[in-house]
Amino acid sequence: MRFRSKGTPRGLILAREQRRVTLLIIGAGMIVLLISVSGRSAWLNEMLFGPATPAKKTPVVSDALLGNSALQPDEIQFVPSESPATAKDYASMIDRDGAAQMEAITSPESFGMYEVPPKLTRSIQDDVIGVLFSETEAWFGTLRLAEKISPEEQHIIPEGQFALFMDSPQSCRGKAYTIRGRLRRLLKAPLPKSAETFGVRSAYDAWISTSDSGNQLVHVVALSADPGLPLKEHTGKNPPDIELTGFFFKREGYAAKGADGDGDLAFAPLLLAGRIRLLPPRSIVTRADEMNPWLTWIGVGVCCGVMILVWQFQVSDNVFRGTRTHQLTSLPVRPSFDGVEAVTIQQVLREMQDNAHQNSPDTGLLS
Repeated sequence: MRFRSKGTPRGLILAREQRRVTLLIIGAGMIVLLISVSGRSAWLNEMLFGPATPAKKTPVVSDALLGNSALQPDEIQFVPSESPATAKDYASMIDRDGAAQMEAITSPESFGMYEVPPKLTRSIQDDVIGVLFSETEAWFGTLRLAEKISPEEQHIIPEGQFALFMDSPQSCRGKAYTIRGRLRRLLKAPLPKSAETFGVRSAYDAWISTSDSGNQLVHVVALSADPGLPLKEHTGKNPPDIELTGFFFKREGYAAKGADGDGDLAFAPLLLAGRIRLLPPRSIVTRADEMNPWLTWIGVGVCCGVMILVWQFQVSDNVFRGTRTHQLTSLPVRPSFDGVEAVTIQQVLREMQDNAHQNSPDTGLLS
């Protein structure tokens, strides 16, 4: 006879509980897989770690630059450096030798960069608002030279760096650079009536942001722009991508709104280009898009590992069910008293004596 307790043995899990755990693990894996495939990882992060802090809105470009969107950009307005009484007509102030030298130059190459003649750049001053009267000839002459850069030459001109323009304008002055960025504002540039004397009939004033300019902008004046570029301010999330090739003119000062809104003096590199070209829109791939395929495969691998683990558990359970240990521990255990007889102590002693006589007749207890 064996008496077994009706309690569940330690360390054993019923088949029904195993199935529940298996379904729970599979369900969790499928949920993670669906979230990774649908790209709702941001929702999962918000659920686990709380809502994300909203990003601060940047001010409108025109307000940040001029403080008033109704104002025209003053970077091209000429500030007289002498009294109006002594001012002369632009045509009478042209340096004939310098103009002839400028027209004769066909994009000279110096250290891999195309340069403006030093005779034109020596009068340029940095960190002043707008273009000075003494810089008129250099301003128009540089525009004319930028117009002469051919499309073949544009591919060999190096790309400009914003930090280099701001930190070392003297070393960049008069050299050609290629700029790629996003257009933030494009307007028709105001020109004086005597601009036709220099062969300039129209110009475009643009502010762009580059990959290395951060929150600051680059000021560009070009003689022409692609028809696909609208004359407006681009404050949306996907402004047009543009490219231009021109000469660095100077580090220019302009009236900015300032952090407190009272107005402040800021600086930006001024480049003079021949044409602003519209680039085809770029397909932006975010970090979440790059991680989604990896998360999908990781989810599939985890689900496969869980399925293999559950299958091994099932095989081990099937093997264990055929052992004697499983039979002894199988539930429920019901005690049985079939075939059990009640006897007295005298009967037990007599049976023991009879067994002793049968096994050893010569050593019996009675003579």
